[in-house]
Amino acid sequence: MDKNFECKSCSKESYDVVPIARVLERIDALFAKNDLNAAGKILDYWDAEARRLKDERGLLEILNEKIGFYRRTNEKTLALSAVEETFSLIDKLDLCGLESTGTIYLNGATTMKAFGEVKSAMAYYDKAREIYQNTLSDNDFRLAAFYNNVSSAYKEIGEYDKCEDACRKAISILEKSDNFFGEMAISHINLAHLYYDLDNFDDRVYTEMERAWELLMDERNSHDGNFAFVCSKCHPSFAYFGYFEYETKLKAIVKEIYEGN
Repeated sequence: MDKNFECKSCSKESYDVVPIARVLERIDALFAKNDLNAAGKILDYWDAEARRLKDERGLLEILNEKIGFYRRTNEKTLALSAVEETFSLIDKLDLCGLESTGTIYLNGATTMKAFGEVKSAMAYYDKAREIYQNTLSDNDFRLAAFYNNVSSAYKEIGEYDKCEDACRKAISILEKSDNFFGEMAISHINLAHLYYDLDNFDDRVYTEMERAWELLMDERNSHDGNFAFVCSKCHPSFAYFGYFEYETKLKAIVKEIYEGN
């Protein structure tokens, strides 16, 4: 941690626990600008403060944010270490059945998958699924996010039918809303990669990519930091399948949003 760094919005106040809502609000604002350097410093600052205060619930929240942060910055060792500590804290604090814990399991499993620990990740995807099915409605966005993430894990371990089923379930949930076109585009891109792996010349590859493009270009999309992040996840796939003009346009959208925030 940078010892000279202060969280200017909070450090002059007295507190007994981490002011987690305010910290997360600040982190979200920095992610919206893609200012990862500042976000990392704030996370390190409050990680140290949570330990000093012996605020284990606050530490759990900060570690969960760090899991996603390290995935985003491609820091494997730090990411997997944060996942391991986070899961240990869940057990220690006996939080295994909470709805919020399902989201932490999903975040951790997705990070494990991203760094090649797919088989180990599946156990935590299963934990997230069980919690979500017990605590969320069938049309909750978080369940769609789960299906989107687990679909690519299924593909990596060769469970192609389960991959397709998860993508279709995500789409079924997301299409009921007017807010999640970008996330639905990710579902269609996941299907395109699946169909390409099964048969390079499958016409469904291009059908799915074109549908993803339509969704990303829907004028109802909010051009905010989250949409920029979605576009940044999608544009490599358009390049992979030869849609270079689409890739260029998505990169321009990402740049415009981040520079404007």
